[in-house]
Amino acid sequence: MLLEVSGLNLWYGEKQVLRGVNLYVNKGEVLCLVGESGSGKTSILYSIVGLLPEGARLEGSIRFLGRELLGLSEKEYRKLRGRHISLVFQEPSVYLDPLFKVGSQVEEAYRAHYRGGMAKDIAIQALKKAGIQDAERIYNSYPHHLSGGLKQRVCIAIATVCNPELVLADEPTTALDVSLQSRILKLFRDMKGEGRSVLLVTHDFGVVAEVADRVMVLKDGQVVEEGYTTDIFDNPRHPYTQELLRAI
Repeated sequence: MLLEVSGLNLWYGEKQVLRGVNLYVNKGEVLCLVGESGSGKTSILYSIVGLLPEGARLEGSIRFLGRELLGLSEKEYRKLRGRHISLVFQEPSVYLDPLFKVGSQVEEAYRAHYRGGMAKDIAIQALKKAGIQDAERIYNSYPHHLSGGLKQRVCIAIATVCNPELVLADEPTTALDVSLQSRILKLFRDMKGEGRSVLLVTHDFGVVAEVADRVMVLKDGQVVEEGYTTDIFDNPRHPYTQELLRAI
């Protein structure tokens, strides 16, 4: 088992946003977390990589390759992020620095964990694997020169340049047209084919149908239903899951 989360409870101040969440991700698997805004999906991702806001309180267990992550120092988290677990943020325009060219930002993610003179070649290769055909031009471009779909693929290149075992993706296809969405989802299927795992947050069951092996449905910080994708589509048990499926 690659990732195992047990009894996860999270508070932002006095407000409890996660309630006893249990989940696991196997190697070479795509698990989708589904639920409406505010259900706690993104908070799970941030809990895994230690990016919760100041004052958040977390209880439970998060084990990655058998190692307990709760209680790690920031220095230890930095060794983990990007190299073993990476995060694709929902809004690439916020994540990408407008003052630096794309290439330097992909290289920076690589140099944070590796030394050597091959960083440029590796960065360009990461851009190509992320589905960017004109990788050399994009490497030398600034983020504001790129479309939303290209920015998202650059973020995926940054997240995968070190070949992490687990990629966390937070609503990566939001606001993209159908064609671009399909390309992004293909990248996640390709990762799975390479033996890597993806924990994908979405509110869209259409996305689930394209990429997920298993589905976990959250409502108000609690898991209300989970199972293999075909089982969830063919026989949803919880009324909330049934409501989400009717909304497709």
